[in-house]
Amino acid sequence: MKVILLRDMTKLGQRGEIKEVSEGYAMNVLIKKGDALQATPAELLKWKQKEEAKKHKKELETNTFAQLIDNLKREKVIITGKKADTKGQLFAQIKEIDIADAIYKVTNFSVDPKQIIIPEIIKSLGQHTVEIKQGGQKEKINIEVK
Repeated sequence: MKVILLRDMTKLGQRGEIKEVSEGYAMNVLIKKGDALQATPAELLKWKQKEEAKKHKKELETNTFAQLIDNLKREKVIITGKKADTKGQLFAQIKEIDIADAIYKVTNFSVDPKQIIIPEIIKSLGQHTVEIKQGGQKEKINIEVK
């Protein structure tokens, strides 16, 4: 019986591969545990469409990230409205959500705060560097706290 593997399996194959296995093993182990689907023409078509949709979504995210970085290199990200003492020390540190809001104001691209990496705590006015990540890509951007 032919099956489509739904996850990577040691000694059997990788996710998405079509494998020929015995009918008993397919029905009683693989399909029952949710590790595989029977490779009918309808299931093969659904699987192919789902994989193409995932690939298309990933390409869109990559293109959007490239546009965001391009905009951030042209525009200045400024965070304002934070209280500071006379020496320029902030009373509260800058968090990822503050940076995400500032990026949205400048570029109209929404960034998930989980995508922002702050290498050092930001508790002072001035220029700071942070990273934005998307999948395997990371880009450094400069922000200014006023």
